[in-house]
Amino acid sequence: MTGPRRGGLAGLVGPDGLWESVERMVSFGPRLPGSPAHHRHIDDLDVRLRRAGLEVTRHPVLLARWLADDWSLRVVDARGVSATVPAASYRPYSGETSTRGVTASVVDVGAGEAADYQNRSVDGAIVLADGRVSRLPAQVLTDLADAVEPPGARAGLAAEDYTRVWLGVPAPPDLALARRHGAVAMIEILDLPPPLAAGQYTPHQQQYAGLPTLHVDREQGARLRALLALGPLRATVVLTARRDDATVDYLLARLPGTAPAASADPAGTYGDVLVATHTDGQNAVEENGGPALLALAERLAHRPQARRGRGALFLFSPAHMIADAATVKPDAWLRAHPRLRASLAMALVAEHLGAMGWDERGGTEPYGPTGRSEPVVVAVGHSDRLRRLALDEVRAGGLARAAVLPPAGDGLYGEGTFPYRLGLPTVEFISGPAYLLQVGPGDQLDKLDRALLHRHTVFLAGLLDRMLALPAPGP
Repeated sequence: MTGPRRGGLAGLVGPDGLWESVERMVSFGPRLPGSPAHHRHIDDLDVRLRRAGLEVTRHPVLLARWLADDWSLRVVDARGVSATVPAASYRPYSGETSTRGVTASVVDVGAGEAADYQNRSVDGAIVLADGRVSRLPAQVLTDLADAVEPPGARAGLAAEDYTRVWLGVPAPPDLALARRHGAVAMIEILDLPPPLAAGQYTPHQQQYAGLPTLHVDREQGARLRALLALGPLRATVVLTARRDDATVDYLLARLPGTAPAASADPAGTYGDVLVATHTDGQNAVEENGGPALLALAERLAHRPQARRGRGALFLFSPAHMIADAATVKPDAWLRAHPRLRASLAMALVAEHLGAMGWDERGGTEPYGPTGRSEPVVVAVGHSDRLRRLALDEVRAGGLARAAVLPPAGDGLYGEGTFPYRLGLPTVEFISGPAYLLQVGPGDQLDKLDRALLHRHTVFLAGLLDRMLALPAPGP
């Protein structure tokens, strides 16, 4: 590559068309796993992929579904004064109550660790616990990075606030522990300001716990502790939810290339490129990989087959926002389809495009826009050749504030972990803003930048072109 690619790529939808696809997605509502909005989004992708000329199949998997309907919190203090306390959100898959809720005395258990329950009776009580969120700098990314683009941005990026509730650092209060001690519900104080705590769908991959739990922001948490200081406090926690067994579909869309078929290529030298994302999500960023992959698929479908090189297999997983035990994750799903797995040579995974940064500057300022794009991670596993290719494309695409990372333990971040665990050479594109998991009015569209969304999609299109043209993934 001779320099940054400033415009788009031939055949790729423009910024306005891509934006319209994101708006169309969020018009269905939050795509929580197995929800009606989630199914509508999958149906819509199906129709649009078929219309573009791809061969589409759907593969239902079981889902232990949990969808909250209503939640509220009321307290009665030592003076007998009743008040409604705004609940920022609920803890997904925590548990549920009747429409009347559960009413009990409130007991403060601090961090909610094992030592906090010693010499403290919580049997039949509603526990109040801290949902701590560690103050972290973006050095957690730059220390791992093989490269940062532009190179001179490394030091500045490392010093930026990277406080993220979705990281789960430290771990949130243990609901099973509280339940073993006899608690009937929990109020978890998220250490976040009201606008950032509102609608947080966290932790997003929790197993069902059987203990209804509401989130409050740090201001309401301080209010509850002030009321407790006055004397006994009683609360009524309402969290009604639907819990049942359901199904949801993996969506698979294929465009054949000119490379030999898998049956004639047992070593996988000319196998397809898997292009993957997930369909469940809370807002316009989580998960806009669907609209981006649709744009990539439509662009390739307009290209004559003789010019495609490898085939492309687009996989839309429905099972990101849920615990492994509650459904079938992509690596397990691909293992259950060995012929499909054998047809794949490498993978490109895309999540969370076009995000702008919002934070509290490490707690020193009100939560608000930083004026900077959210740092992006381009992670590569199982192939030095792909790592070099991805870094070259980062530079060619003029991506700023991008860190090229190696694997972390047995994972490759987000959905990229699943093909990586199967041994596929994999590139993952992902960002992780503070508002990533927020459900609420506006769908976080105000935090998405139209031009940046398109620039990230251009990067993916250019990288996919080069992966399709590779003779073999190589070591």
